[in-house]
Amino acid sequence: MVAPNRPPERNTPGILPGITVLVASLGAVIFILYSLGFLEFNNGRAELSKKRQAKLQKELDELEHAQQYVLVASRPGYYDCYNCGTKTTIFLEKGHVWKYGATQKGEQGRYGDWHIQRDLFYFVEYEGPLQECLRREKIQIYNYATLPENLARPVPLIRPPGNKKDN
Repeated sequence: MVAPNRPPERNTPGILPGITVLVASLGAVIFILYSLGFLEFNNGRAELSKKRQAKLQKELDELEHAQQYVLVASRPGYYDCYNCGTKTTIFLEKGHVWKYGATQKGEQGRYGDWHIQRDLFYFVEYEGPLQECLRREKIQIYNYATLPENLARPVPLIRPPGNKKDN
């Protein structure tokens, strides 16, 4: 009689090599995370590195120090317009609003000399927490439609010429 087909026997190595691989892999992951510099281990507990903690604190502090600003025409002339339909420029008198904005970087950090080259003055309207600056910026953009300088146009604009969107 012929023996029935049986699958070949496997030589199973046991559980110890699997545990060794798991421990080695975990050790490698911890080493990689530690060497990336954003984690430190204190009594076996993962914590943010001192450098990462300082970066977080700096960014949290910056949220409290922002500006809501306005860019206005420094002379009468034609300026870019993002809300003028098929026209790409609009005539502004000196002192007319071109754009409202909010920044955490200040005038130089936000614009450098870009605005000066385009005959625009930067005026801070409010300084304080970023969230409040963003709120005030939005109010200014929406209320622009009601300004006398805008209502004097044959076709008033929905927002300042330099604001592409409502924020």
